[in-house]
Amino acid sequence: MYSADISTAEVVKKQISYKWRAYISVFTSLVVIQLLGVLFSLNGTGMSSSGGRSYNIQVEYYNADIIMIFTIFWGFITALLLTTKAYREDDFAFVTNRMSGTLSTILYLWIISSIAGFTASLSGYLLKVVVFLFTSQEILNSTGAGGAGIYLMGLVSLILTIFMFAGFGYAAGMIVQWNKMFVILLPVLVIGLLFSLEKAGYSLDRFFFQFLFSEQSFWLFLIKSTAVSAAAYLSAFLISNRLEVKQ
Repeated sequence: MYSADISTAEVVKKQISYKWRAYISVFTSLVVIQLLGVLFSLNGTGMSSSGGRSYNIQVEYYNADIIMIFTIFWGFITALLLTTKAYREDDFAFVTNRMSGTLSTILYLWIISSIAGFTASLSGYLLKVVVFLFTSQEILNSTGAGGAGIYLMGLVSLILTIFMFAGFGYAAGMIVQWNKMFVILLPVLVIGLLFSLEKAGYSLDRFFFQFLFSEQSFWLFLIKSTAVSAAAYLSAFLISNRLEVKQ
């Protein structure tokens, strides 16, 4: 009798390949959400004006900030949906366990976060083309990114942010799958915690955003975002093991 040992790495690779083909609709939703971001950005993200007796100058600023926010939200929702029972049971089309299934999902989220980050970073150029072609605005100056190195750091930061919020969505989804009561309890607990801390003189949301997004050093941001992402995905993995016991 012949017996073949299949390595975990091989199973994970096959699962990622399967998810890439089976979940192709996530890219349709990505395109839609980024086009919506472009649409909402047409009003500009800032404005300044100056004038005198015989002239008036009004300058509107356009960038991809809104598109990036929409893309981060897309990452959160996509990861949340991947925790539903229908998606999780797809893993069992393979000889697998919870560890390889979760690992393949995390790697899949990293891949689609990278694609989403890259397309979102380029959408600023699409926005400027749309403004130039379909509005009466005249583009006077298009500020460069400051070189390939600056662009690359911005791209990596965006990808890490999308991946981190996907981790939040994945962890939240796993908590809900563990106990359906958390569909109601989780938002109530989060909002209640924020209000309680605010009344006590603390601001968790302000601390969180200052801790991460006000960081001036790219390398410190890299370490912080990686640590927060690791905590989110580790939590999701531990909860997934509890789901396996329950089932």
